[in-house]
This record gives sequence, C-alpha cells and structure tokens, in this order.
Amino acid sequence: MPPLPLRPSPFTPLNRLFQHCRSIAPAVIGLAWMGVRVSGGAIEEAFDTDPTLRGWRAWGDASLFDWDAAGQRLGVTWDSSRTNSFFALPLPSPLTEADDFRFAFDLTLRSHAVGVQAGQSGTFQIAAGLVRREDVQTGGYSRGSFPGPRNTVEWTWFGEAGAVSASVSPVVIPSDGRLPWGYADSYVTLEPGHRYRFEMAYSAADRTARMSMSTDGQPGPQLMDVVLPARFTRFQVDTFAISSYSGAGQNPLYAGSVLAQGWMDQVSITVPEPPTLRLRVRDGGVALDGRAGWRYRLEASGNLTEWSTVAETVAAKTSELELLDLRDGWFPVQFYRVIAIRP
Repeated sequence: MPPLPLRPSPFTPLNRLFQHCRSIAPAVIGLAWMGVRVSGGAIEEAFDTDPTLRGWRAWGDASLFDWDAAGQRLGVTWDSSRTNSFFALPLPSPLTEADDFRFAFDLTLRSHAVGVQAGQSGTFQIAAGLVRREDVQTGGYSRGSFPGPRNTVEWTWFGEAGAVSASVSPVVIPSDGRLPWGYADSYVTLEPGHRYRFEMAYSAADRTARMSMSTDGQPGPQLMDVVLPARFTRFQVDTFAISSYSGAGQNPLYAGSVLAQGWMDQVSITVPEPPTLRLRVRDGGVALDGRAGWRYRLEASGNLTEWSTVAETVAAKTSELELLDLRDGWFPVQFYRVIAIRP
C-alpha cells in the first residue's frame, strides 16, 4: 500500500497508518511526513533545486515568490498592496509554547521602501516565521489590525518612516490574538546588498524567544529577548512561512505600507524529535521506539472510515513499546494507525 496522507488533528502530532492481515504475512507499512524532509529534528532548505518538489507552496499571490534557479535562492516581493501571501512549508507536527524550537534564514534585500501607498504613509513590516495554516488561509487574519492575527511566531522588520526608527523584533501572538503579545524592538537598519542571517530560538522552560543576527558573516548587534508576558495564554503553529502581509484593515491614523524585494536562502528549522521512531510491524500490532511520558494509542479499522481503540498506554521510559490488538476473531484485512498524544 502506498503512503497515505496524515489525518489533521490538534491532538495528534504524529500518525502512522499501515495495513496488516491477521494470520498472514504483514503488508507494506505506509509512512508519511506531509512531504517534509526531516533529519534528526532539523529541516534544511538551500533552494538549490525547485522547493515545490519538497512541499513548499505559495498561498495568496504566487507572483510574489520566484525560485531563482541560477542563484539557487528564493526571490521574494513584500507588497502590502496585495492580498496576504505566503511561501509556506508544513512542519512535521504542530508546535506550542510547551516546545523548544528555532528557525533561521539568510536575507538579502535588493530594494526596500515604506509609505508607498496613498493614505498609508507609515512603516509596515516584512516578515518570516511560524504560522497556523488554518488561521492564515481563512478570513479575518489581518496583520495590520487588532485583533486580527493569531497563532504567529515570527521575525519582523520595519523600515524607518519619519520619526519612527527602523526596528527588528520577534513577535509572538497568542491563539486568541488578544493582548498581551510577546515582542521587543531592537533598533536595526538593514541595507540593500548585504547578506543578513537571522536566527530565532524559543525556549519553553523560560518562555523566551531569543534572536541573533549577522551581517555578511560578521556578528551583528545584540538583539532584545522576548519573554512571554505572565498573562500570555498559548499559541499553536504548524507551518513555516515567508509572509507578505496586506495593509488592509489598518487604523487610518497609523496606516503604513511597504514594497520590498530581495532573496531568502539557507532556511533552517529545528523542531522536537518525533514522538515515535522506527515503527515495526508485529503479529497483531506494532512496536515502536516510544518517548517517555507520551501516550500512544493503537486504533484499528476495516474500512478506513470507522476506527476503534484496541490498545493504549503511556511510555514509562524512552524505549521499545508494543501496542497489540488482542481481540479474538478473524479479520481478513485490518488497517492500523498509531496516534501519539503530547504529554
């Protein structure tokens, strides 16, 4: 059986689906990671070949993103006069404020201007980071209004506009989009023609997002950490996106706009190790390398529509774990899936 797509669910960070014939040699196991290449918890993208072959997709105005085959990089236009647009890569599993993760990328600007739209003379951000697909693909997600965005953990940079200085910040927006958000401005000017590298690392232990930067390979200024406020609720993100936000919906008194062009390269995303490793078929069930504290559920179906739980346990330690279907009876064909539930 070929690999089958994963079933989206807020509480199932990993599914594995396979077919097993009772009392007959097991059939092929189907594995899928939603098209994402993951090695040891790290996703690396150098844009050396067409990224759409590895699961990247454009949402919104696809003309804002252009893979540069000769330069082996991604051309990006940030244009606030267009609709919300993203060049996006799904993550292997959702991330929340309880996870440690990081992302990094290289940015080279070719041009940048703010206040370019009539009635929007202020500054506006260019951005890249983590979003929740369902939020950004449905109506109501407006990065320039409040409350508008939600479930967002991203890098943002605002160019200088009048008395407003250029600044860079991690921005962490909760699931309900309401204040308090997590952000802290560092006053940094980016110049076209330079290659900047930004890295943002989030630590669950102290609920802190830390950002660093370099310029043409040389260490840059120290940037402000963002500690999530005490009343910050939660977030859930499932996609890395290079984001060109629409300027629609802004307060006319403070409205801004941006038109920038440049290249993104060397994207690196580090996510937690998957909760199940090395899934193996057993007669009447599965064996897997479980992670301590995770709950694992084995579900069975004869038609891929109706599912029932046949085994469930919490891994006491990180080691091999067996989930067996101990029901009596003859099942000519059974489909099984393992659901791993985060502690």
